[in-house]
Order: sequence, then C-alpha cells, then structure tokens
Amino acid sequence: MSDIKVKSSYINNEFEDESIYSYCSKLSKRNNAILYLLESYLNKKLLSDSELAEIRSVVLTVSADIVRLPSLLYVEDGDENEGL
Repeated sequence: MSDIKVKSSYINNEFEDESIYSYCSKLSKRNNAILYLLESYLNKKLLSDSELAEIRSVVLTVSADIVRLPSLLYVEDGDENEGL
C-alpha cells in the first residue's frame, strides 16, 4: 500500500495527516450512510422503486470506486518531488 497521506480531520485549528486508504474508507462509509438516511427520510426501501434503485446503484458504485482509489493511484517517474 502507498504511503500517500491526506490532510483530513480538522482538529484544534490544524489538519491531521491520514493515510489515503483510511481516508477513502471513511469517505465510502459516509457515502453508504446516505443510503440509510435516504431510506429513513423517504420511509421506504430504495429497491422498491426503479428510480430509487438507480440512485442506490450509483451511490454504491461511487463507494466501491472510492475504496479502490488508493490502489489505483501512482506517481510517474520524475514526479516524485511534486506529489500527485
């Protein structure tokens, strides 16, 4: 796994460094939480309606892409000092 860091959690007026893997995992979980909130707000399952099922599918696809992101990142030769 990469040692790429993300400035994420804002604590005491400063950002905290976090691994790209844990940051993406956290984003994916937040994204998935939207599905639960949406079902609660609508008071119905997202799979009960074709348009809601499509929204659910998009959210789950984005979550999966976010989780895979750390393994897809790379730095090309000559760019090591410039970051991504």
